[in-house]
Amino acid sequence: MRKPRHTQKLLLDIIYDAINTAPNALARIALYVAQDPEAVLALSIADLARNTATGSASIVRFCRTLGLSGFREFKIALSGEIERRKLSGELAERAPSEAVDTAPRIAILSSALQNSISASARGFDDLQISGLANRIRAARRVELFGTGPSSVCADILAMRLICLGFPAHCSGSATVSHALARGLGSLSLAIGISSRGHTVETKDFLAIARETGAYTIAITTRVDCPIARTADEVVLFTSAEAWPQAGSAMHLPPLVLLSEYLCQCLQMAEV
Repeated sequence: MRKPRHTQKLLLDIIYDAINTAPNALARIALYVAQDPEAVLALSIADLARNTATGSASIVRFCRTLGLSGFREFKIALSGEIERRKLSGELAERAPSEAVDTAPRIAILSSALQNSISASARGFDDLQISGLANRIRAARRVELFGTGPSSVCADILAMRLICLGFPAHCSGSATVSHALARGLGSLSLAIGISSRGHTVETKDFLAIARETGAYTIAITTRVDCPIARTADEVVLFTSAEAWPQAGSAMHLPPLVLLSEYLCQCLQMAEV
């Protein structure tokens, strides 16, 4: 399995990764911090522990997983990164009208979604996505599959590819997709999408496709998960929530970004 190329990550990117990779208690802390980093700077360690239903020991352990000695060093590092991002334009301060007009829960949700897109954008490997574009261009057939909200992501990417003239297809039925995967071959490409990477139907789809000689790609939030271990290659993205609720579409925005950028790569090569 080819894993994505890793570059040095910033603190907030590491925190977003922890939402999907850390143990439950630490993932809750990461999610809380990611939703409103600036608000965390005003909290004590006891406040953060209470707000995340964890304990002070879990907060310290979370800080140490980030390579920091404790909560004080964490707040200093977080404050520094927030200020750097403000100066670079990555993290804009809320305008007074936004603070007044936007309901707090909507503001937190909006911030989480925007941050997941930004974190995913910084994590995407440009060379890897360009290579994926080359594989799509060379493939005689591209089969995509996902279940639940991930099937919507597969549909979006399939439709974009079809509109660009590529032989892509997506079925929301696991039975149909598994049957179609058996007809793939060495000149085909199979793409499976699963936020958490544990969906059995998606793993089976990739396994069947790989047995035919097709090149298989898993798109997920975790580098070490069943569909990642089944595929030839993994494309990682960052979700805005640690534990997706049934039917939640929180992981769609970063995948729309990936879809659009991939299609831009395909279009640029044709110019």
